[in-house]
Amino acid sequence: MSRFPKTEAEIAALAALVVEGFTKAPEYFPTPPVPTADLKAKLEAFQASAAAAAEAERIAMERHDDKDDKLEDLAESLRVDLKYAEYAAGKDTEKLTGLGWSPRREATPLQPPGEVREIELADEGSTWVVIRWKAPATGGPVAAYRVERKQDAGEWQDAAISMNTEARFNDLPPGVELNFRVLAMNRAGMGQPSATITVVL
Repeated sequence: MSRFPKTEAEIAALAALVVEGFTKAPEYFPTPPVPTADLKAKLEAFQASAAAAAEAERIAMERHDDKDDKLEDLAESLRVDLKYAEYAAGKDTEKLTGLGWSPRREATPLQPPGEVREIELADEGSTWVVIRWKAPATGGPVAAYRVERKQDAGEWQDAAISMNTEARFNDLPPGVELNFRVLAMNRAGMGQPSATITVVL
C-alpha cells in the first residue's frame, strides 16, 4: 500500500502523475471528486507560489548578506572613532560617557592559586590508593594540580599531574609510610602545598 507523501516535492510530483493519469485515461476515472482541470490548476498555483517563495528567499538572502556587509562596515568605522575618542578624552574619561562608551579596564594580573583544601584518602586497596581534595578557595583559577609524594622522611618528589581533584596511585609498596600533598598551579605560578596525608598499606 502506498503512503501519502510528506514533502512538497513528493506531493507535487504525485499530483503531476495523477493529473497525467486522469488526462490519459478518462474512461477509467470519469468523475473524480476534484475534477482533473481543477487539480491541474491547483498544482500550477502551488508551483507558481513555490517559485515565488524561492525567489523571495533568494532576494532575502542577498539582502541579509548586504545587511551583514553594511553592519561590518559600520562596526569598523565605529571602532576607529571610539579609539579616536579615547585618545582625545585622555584621562578625562567622563567625556566618553556622553558617547555611551568607557575606556577599557586594565587587565587584572593572573594570580597563582591558593592552597588546596581538605585532602583525604578517598579509597584504597592492598597496593593502591585514591587521593582526593578540594579546589582552593582563594587565588587565581586552577589549571592543574601537582601531587607530590615522599617516603618516610625522604624528599618530596613529583608523583602525578591531575586535571581534576583526585589521583590514583598503583603498585605501592606495603608496610611503607607514604606521604602525599597537592599543589594547585596555573601560568602565574604554584600555590601553597596542601596539608599532608599519610598512608600505610
